[in-house]
Amino acid sequence: MSVIVGINSNIQALRDQNAELPTFRDRATAQADKLEVPGAAMDNLAITEFNEIIGIQNHIIAAGGAVGLGSTCYSDSTALITTRYGDLVTGIGTTTGDKTAITGIGSTQTVAFGTLSLDVLEAHRMPKVESGTLDTSTDNPFAGQGFVTLTTGNAGIGNSTRLNRGAGAGSTVFALVNPCNNVSGIATLRTAYDDLVTGIATFISAATLVKEEKNQNRLIAWSLGRKIASNTAGITSAESVIDTLEDPGLGGPF
Repeated sequence: MSVIVGINSNIQALRDQNAELPTFRDRATAQADKLEVPGAAMDNLAITEFNEIIGIQNHIIAAGGAVGLGSTCYSDSTALITTRYGDLVTGIGTTTGDKTAITGIGSTQTVAFGTLSLDVLEAHRMPKVESGTLDTSTDNPFAGQGFVTLTTGNAGIGNSTRLNRGAGAGSTVFALVNPCNNVSGIATLRTAYDDLVTGIATFISAATLVKEEKNQNRLIAWSLGRKIASNTAGITSAESVIDTLEDPGLGGPF
């Protein structure tokens, strides 16, 4: 058997594969598309809960960051920051009145403060395998992967959902004491926040479970698409080899 006959046999094998693989690729894609629907619905439930979380956090910031309550409301106790805000606050320290916007306190009065940063709802995204992409131009389906902000506009995206606590914009809050009326309000808001965080975990877990299965199908579709692309490149290369082997100017045909 000549070299050319052997290469033609290989080319035909690749063509046969490329005739079959799209069926399996499309089947995996269709299954992923179906799974994206409940994944998006569960993401939207999480987004609704998340919007309430942000609302509560902003209320805490408004209460704890108030700067016109009178000097008796502000404490220099850093421990009190943790008591009032728990793990919502980082960057705890003290400063003097002249370094704050607080009115009604002396410039040398010491005040304890911390930073309350908003939570962020995110999805882990793999752009090479997302619906409508299926970029098989390179060997790495994980290229460019990372977390993106999750909104109603991209619900269902990615292979997981997470609440990234304290990853957003930060605001200053102060150590407040009685007789400041904000104290009891902050405690109530913190309880509401904790309840919402517990609640959103159910939606996040469900969305992630479905999206992981969806993403497995996306990866299968990508792998089959990559094999088709690789076969196509192999066919083109082999045909070029045959042209060279058949060229009389190069001593062919061989």
